[in-house]
This record gives sequence, C-alpha cells and structure tokens, in this order.
Amino acid sequence: MSTAQWLQQTSTLLECKLVDDLIEQFLQTLEDELGLFDSLLLTPSVDGRYLQPVKPTSTGLLKVDGQVSWNVTDFQHPFAHVLQTAKPMVLDYYSLAYWHDNPQFAAFISGIEKDHSLFLYPLKQNGQLLGVLCFALDSSRSLLQRQDWQQYSEVFIRHWQWLTSVADQTGQACQLTDSIAEIRDEMTLQTNLTRLSSELVGESSEMDKLRKDILRGAGTVLSVLVQGETGTGKELVAKAVHDYSSRHKAPFIAINCAAIPENLLESELFGYEKGAFSGANSKKVGLIAQAAKGTLFLDEIGDMPLSLQSKLLRVLESGHFRAVGGSTELHSDFRLVAATHVNLKERVNAGEFRRDLYYRLNQFPVTVPVLKSRLSDLPQLIRHFIGRFNRHHQAQITGIRYEALSKLTTYHYPGNVRELRNVVEYACALTAHQGEIDVSDLPTFEEPSCESSSGSELEGHEYADIGDLKEAVAQFERNVIRTRINRFKGDRTKAAMSLGLPKRTFSHKCLKLEINE
Repeated sequence: MSTAQWLQQTSTLLECKLVDDLIEQFLQTLEDELGLFDSLLLTPSVDGRYLQPVKPTSTGLLKVDGQVSWNVTDFQHPFAHVLQTAKPMVLDYYSLAYWHDNPQFAAFISGIEKDHSLFLYPLKQNGQLLGVLCFALDSSRSLLQRQDWQQYSEVFIRHWQWLTSVADQTGQACQLTDSIAEIRDEMTLQTNLTRLSSELVGESSEMDKLRKDILRGAGTVLSVLVQGETGTGKELVAKAVHDYSSRHKAPFIAINCAAIPENLLESELFGYEKGAFSGANSKKVGLIAQAAKGTLFLDEIGDMPLSLQSKLLRVLESGHFRAVGGSTELHSDFRLVAATHVNLKERVNAGEFRRDLYYRLNQFPVTVPVLKSRLSDLPQLIRHFIGRFNRHHQAQITGIRYEALSKLTTYHYPGNVRELRNVVEYACALTAHQGEIDVSDLPTFEEPSCESSSGSELEGHEYADIGDLKEAVAQFERNVIRTRINRFKGDRTKAAMSLGLPKRTFSHKCLKLEINE
C-alpha cells in the first residue's frame, strides 16, 4: 500500500464516530494490507485485572468465545509477558507449544498450523498500555521493520482515546441529566403529596400509602378502580386521580350508578335522541360524551345492570358508542375511574358482574382504608371538619375538649369518615360561639353490641324456613330501613347516616323496596 493509500485509510479511520466501528475498521485494514489470517484486539477489564477480547467470536485461526479472559498476573500465557515488558513478541508454531499448559490459551491457538506464527503487539500511549494486538500470519512475514502500519496504529490509538473520552463525558452528562430529572420528579412528588394531604387528611401509614397510590395512578392512562367501604371518601380519591393527571383541565363527570333507576342509567350515560322514547322531547348529550378529554367517574359500579355492563365494556375498548335512539356512532376519549363498596370479585364469581369488564376496570386498583383502621388520624380529621364548619357557617368553634375527643376514639364508625364528619358538624351546631365541643354536644352513639344482639335473634330456626333468599334479603333490608326511619322520626338523612349509606343510595333503596314512610 502506498503512502497515499495509507493516508486515505487514515482519513476513513478518523471518520469513525463510534469505538466499535473504529476498531472494526482498524483491524480490517490491517488484515487486508498485511495479509493476516486473523486479528484480534485484547483490552483490559474495568478493574484492570483481566484482558478480554473486543470481538466476542472469531471465524479465523484464533478461537475465541465471549466468556474468555486472561489474568494479567498469570504468566502461563504470553499476554502477561507482553504487558509486563511492553514489547512485541513473535511466537512460531514450535514456540507456541511452550504455552500449552494454559488450557484457555491452548484453545485460543488451536487453529494455528506449522507455517503460521502468532504476533503480539502492545498498544501504548504516553506510557499507558491500552491493549494487545494479536495477529495470526505467515511465518515468513516480519512486521517489526515496517513503520507504515505502526504509524497507522498510533493514529488509531489517539482517535480511540478521544472517542472513549467523549463517550465518558457523554455518559457523565446523561447521568447528571438523569439525576436532575430524578430530583425534579421527587420534588414534584413531595409537593403533590403535601397538597393532597390537605384534601385527604391523615398522617397514618395507610393514608400515606393511599396518597402515593393516587399519584401513581394519576400518572398512568390505566382505568382506576377505587374500592372501599361506604363513607371512606371514594369520590374524593377519584377526583384526586383526575386533578393530578394530565386531564386535570378537562371535565370531571361523576354519576352514582346505584342512585339512578336501571331504565334511566343508559340514557344518562349514552345520551338520547329526540323522540327516542316517551318523554324525550329534545336531544340530550350523555355523560360519556361530556367527559371527552377528561374523566368519567362511575360510583357504585357494582350496582350497574348486566345488560349495561356489556355496552360500557365496548366503549372502554373502542371509545365508540351510540346514543339511545341514535343511528350514528359517536366517539369519546375519556379516562374511567370507577368505585364500589362491594367485593366485585365475589360478584364476578356469582355471575352478577362481567368478568371481562372487571379486569378492564381493575387495571390500577386503589383501596381506601376504613376509619377504624386509622384512628390515629382522628384528631387531625376533627380539626379539619371543625375548620370546614367554621368556613361554611361563619362560626368560630375553637376546638374539642379532651373528654369529647376521648369518647370519639372509642366508637367503631360503621359510616367511616362521612359519619365522623356528620358527627362533628352536629356537635358544632350545638356548641356555643367561640366555644369547644364538649361531650354533651355529641350525639348518642349506637353500641356495636346492639347490632350483634339483633343479629343473633335472626339466627336459628328463622333461617331454616327461608325459601326465597332474594326476597328474604329484600325483606330484611326493608325491616332495617323502616326501623331506622321510625327511630329518627322520618328523618331519612339521619337514617342513611346511621346505616353508613349515602343519601342518594338510601333513597334509591327506599324506592326499590317500596318504602313510603
């Protein structure tokens, strides 16, 4: 190869932007120009204790696999001698026999025959050893006297070091960028957790986990299923998922599936065309369409009729739906958040809820803890509700006495946080201006033993006479609701609160059970 050709190869070498491409170009040029049978580059490991091949495999005379490496302090192979002396080494077929005691090296040179030699050449720059070149070549050839390829190797070394330096700097910059992003994300998370703690009050571990789950769910595009007993604040959780999501500027549309009669729920969700049914005097846009770009919250999803569940599933899968009485397909891009106080898995097993819809809803489950599991949050919740009462009623209740707080901590709260809020608001209404809530201001609590004793009266022979379970359950609910309405002298709000039910759900049950008291 002439000087001009070497310069051309050098120019091509310097155009390489990646270390792997540079090494491949360098070795290929040497094999072509020097008539090598095979070539290989060995470089030190990160800790400097081993030499490892840059190319994982070789199809020539030098047999290499991806796992092979040589200890730099093991002088049973010639690489250690080259590293120690920093001088080239030429080993003919018979000289190589001396190194057969090293199994790895013996396998490495197993393809070399009598007319071949192994040439080892150290690559160094400013006293630093960067690697070892291994050439398998014809024994008659001598490379030590040629300066052209050695000068070419020096250019390779300098460019190699430069590319490695750039890669290291780029890696450090990427690490710094990632670290900054992690710090920013952590700051955002802590800010959002602090904001959320003013909406979902409590410092217990249960509430801390709930707030983190909300933010994780809000950051996804998955459907969220909020599960928890009545009165735990499932709608607050659903609203928080919306508020901290990328859809927070779009509408949040909520509907309670248990509070709307079955024959009206479909038209509420999907809308209807004028004349679709008796009383449809004008076109109505459904809640699914209203929730476009935002969030649709279906409360008490467990009470949705089976016939409507299949239609909801289709909307969730495709985004397409048809209004009642409509002839054209409509589309809505919304995020679904559903809530229920019942065990949907049990309803699925009982055939009362579609299994495919359950899995579609339960993509990101969030469980809201009951109040009795986090009674340590009671003082903070009570202060929150007192402040809320003061703002809404322009009152100045200053707090709660220790005896009253102590009494509140002994109650089991079947209605959860909603019941506690009603209790506090009731007590605030009876508390003097600028006074503190006292024990005398608290309502009379129903003892748990009353529930258990009434339940024990139903055990035994009465169960043996049941012939229609569905009717028996309905009759039981009817008796309980009538008893509560009578106890509170017709005040359905207090009756609903005592049973831990939302007023809308309570009214719907009264309508369904034909209770007119």
